[in-house]
Amino acid sequence: MDKGKIILRRENGNFNAGFCLLKEKLPELKKNIVLLHPDEKGYYDTLKFDNRKSSYLLGRIASKAAISELIEEEEGMKSISIGFGVFNFPVVQRSVGRNIQVCISHCDNFGVALAFPEEHPLGVDIEKPDPHKIDTMKSVVCAEELELISNCNLPMSIGCTLIWTVKESLSKIFRTGLTMDVKISEIKSLNKTDSVYISTFRHFAQYKAISRCGGDYICSIVLPKNTTPALDQFWNSFASFANFSVEPPL
Repeated sequence: MDKGKIILRRENGNFNAGFCLLKEKLPELKKNIVLLHPDEKGYYDTLKFDNRKSSYLLGRIASKAAISELIEEEEGMKSISIGFGVFNFPVVQRSVGRNIQVCISHCDNFGVALAFPEEHPLGVDIEKPDPHKIDTMKSVVCAEELELISNCNLPMSIGCTLIWTVKESLSKIFRTGLTMDVKISEIKSLNKTDSVYISTFRHFAQYKAISRCGGDYICSIVLPKNTTPALDQFWNSFASFANFSVEPPL
């Protein structure tokens, strides 16, 4: 597990966010069941399949670790309950008197969570490029976005997965998931800057996405366009979990 803070720099002041990246299989995750609120433990006990148990624990444990970066009361973790909204988005129902929310994503046994003040929304998504899922990924990509992928010289499976994570991250800010029309979340621009890709949106000019791909996974974070985030620690942790043995694809 890696966790830390992300400074979100704005013109009129800064916000702090917390992050956690966690890569564990179910037997190890079960050792942290004591962190669950009684409401969470009650829901967990209804789950019948190991993959659902694993994804639930990944999300809750990572979320609580990310929240711990923003509060001082470590013993308060068990008092925090992260429930579900009507579209299945996570809702922090007890946050030690502070207005903190979380965004969660997981793929296989890899989970990531961002904790942030409600005044400053964040969305995150992580996926593993898979040639067998390319048709699913391409289903959210329009012709103009295919051209953006080509202009960046990205392999199709990488580019479509990157765009999927960007749109999924944006949909989490709106708390709809990909039930929203993917045309609304169309990407206007996609450019490589150093080791990351920066995206903007055609219909939501107030937001941008920052993505990194390479190794086994692709991760995207969507945030307000005029925020400058300090993401070095986050990306360093992501690179170690994602098995960056080679340079990310050009």
